[in-house]
Amino acid sequence: GIPAPLAAVFPLPLSLDLQPQIHAMDTGPIDSITLSSLGLSITATDEPSGDTDDWSFVNRVDVYVESTKPGSTLPRVEIASAASPGAVQTMTFTVDPSVNLLPYVNEGSTVDSSGSGTIPSDDVSYDGVAVFTVDPL
Repeated sequence: GIPAPLAAVFPLPLSLDLQPQIHAMDTGPIDSITLSSLGLSITATDEPSGDTDDWSFVNRVDVYVESTKPGSTLPRVEIASAASPGAVQTMTFTVDPSVNLLPYVNEGSTVDSSGSGTIPSDDVSYDGVAVFTVDPL
């Protein structure tokens, strides 16, 4: 996970379970799954009247995928990163579209992260969107 002080801000690891969505789309056999985009946006949940939050407290966040299968030979791989997003409402990650997530999805996987920064001056809430590309055979 993310070392303090960012651990309280980013509650990772996350479970990467794409199988139900893939089956619902009736894609047929799949050749690859890649991360196309990842973004985290500040929400108003923890912004009382007169408060505004941004990502200036973040220096860097690196996102990784790894298999949860015991004895897996799949390595832990970086799939996205963001550096010094600044005073913006949305932190947009640079993704590595060359990483085929299909073997990780097939084995079961966890997405976790590491990062650095400073403690924000008050609570910050956020929501995120990850877009995946599924390529059929």
